Amino acid sequence: MNPSLVLIAIIGCFIWLFLYRFRDNFLRAYGFFFLILIIYATNKAYYGISAEMSESTFSPLSLVRWGALIFFAWYSWRIRFPVNYRVDVALSMIVGLLLGDMLLSSLYAENFSYSFFRAISFALLAYAVMKGMTAYILSSANCVRFFQLKYYTAWIMLVPAMIILLSGFGYGITIIMNQYAGFFGNQNMFGTFSALMTPYVLFHWRVISQKKWEKWADVLLLLVILAGLWFSNSRNGMISCVIAVTVYFFVVNLQNRIKIVLASACLLLVLSISQTLKSDLVSFVRKGTDKSAQVTDFVSQMSEEERFKMWSGVWPLFWKQKLIGYGFASSHLLVFPFTRDEEAGRALHNSYLEIFGDLGLPGFILLLLLFYQVAVKSISLIQQRGEYLERNINAVFISVFVAGSANALFESWMFSVGNLTSLLYWVPVAGVVARWVWSPAASHSGSNAHQIKKIPQFNNAYQQ
Repeated sequence: MNPSLVLIAIIGCFIWLFLYRFRDNFLRAYGFFFLILIIYATNKAYYGISAEMSESTFSPLSLVRWGALIFFAWYSWRIRFPVNYRVDVALSMIVGLLLGDMLLSSLYAENFSYSFFRAISFALLAYAVMKGMTAYILSSANCVRFFQLKYYTAWIMLVPAMIILLSGFGYGITIIMNQYAGFFGNQNMFGTFSALMTPYVLFHWRVISQKKWEKWADVLLLLVILAGLWFSNSRNGMISCVIAVTVYFFVVNLQNRIKIVLASACLLLVLSISQTLKSDLVSFVRKGTDKSAQVTDFVSQMSEEERFKMWSGVWPLFWKQKLIGYGFASSHLLVFPFTRDEEAGRALHNSYLEIFGDLGLPGFILLLLLFYQVAVKSISLIQQRGEYLERNINAVFISVFVAGSANALFESWMFSVGNLTSLLYWVPVAGVVARWVWSPAASHSGSNAHQIKKIPQFNNAYQQ
């Protein structure tokens, strides 16, 4: 059996979705770019896509990705904001300055063309997300369609791979050093993807599913996600998933927020006190390095981590160039002398440290200001006592924003347009802004509520 058939089947499933389930042209434009990034996230070499076809800037698959991004940006340019749309001037200025800093920094980067094209691609993505996605998901009905696409994606990418794993067949999935990665190229990508898909599955379970079998199917999918995270031994993925679930229920449960926080604190307390659970947890977190004679506690564990070695090694170099940085998408090149793992050395594994190395303090401060603006809007949404449906929509966007921001502490995907996680993260960030702009009062009397109530399964949800 040819492994490439697995990738062909995945592509076929998405093509079927776009032909028969999602006929919205804008969502198709987004979905085409999304599909290309999914292909990049898979174990490409195993499925027959060589490095020559995908890795260089002008390789065939890279050109397709550029075309998909431009197509997505073009449809974003065509979409129109409502007449009463309120532009956040401060946030727009921050994003504009950050993008300008990225473009200017390419002038002094070690590799100008690489840095410049990376900056241009991120600027295109930022425009498509800020202009297109923000306008699109102003409508609750469009939010639901977008969430359904992610829900189906979770079924396509996670369930068949888990069936293959549990069947013992093992063909068509990736296992690296006994760590399960499903159809993806590594367990970290698998873990992050699973975590950021979880809020969409929770939304489907709580809002869309009406029949018992539908709800049980969603529960099964949630169990598949948790099992996959455990088999993958993805520490960052598991932590991100827990954060996503906690934030989701914190947003939707107005009366039980204190209970959710207390329950999470008690869980951490039990894990820290119980010797049995503590042993299992430490083994999971340390991935076997707890057996090393040099590892006696969590402090010594940090010294064993490749990430910590890289960070401590590059920090003096980054601080030396703190005013301007080394140029966008250039600082990761300084990592190689500080790691024995050439594969790990391709990235800094910390998006915040990487942007500091790329752009220096100005770029890092602009990023913090951007997060501050989004965080303020998230808090404003949490405090709103809107309808059941709207609270769950807000919960999806906010939970992905918080979980993704935490995940970026240990991964370097935030400003990489070719990384699937970057798209999975920045669209919900735009979603937070869009829901902040959207007015619940106006929605009830306007087209937003009218569109939602056309969909039968949301009548009950809207009344809860």
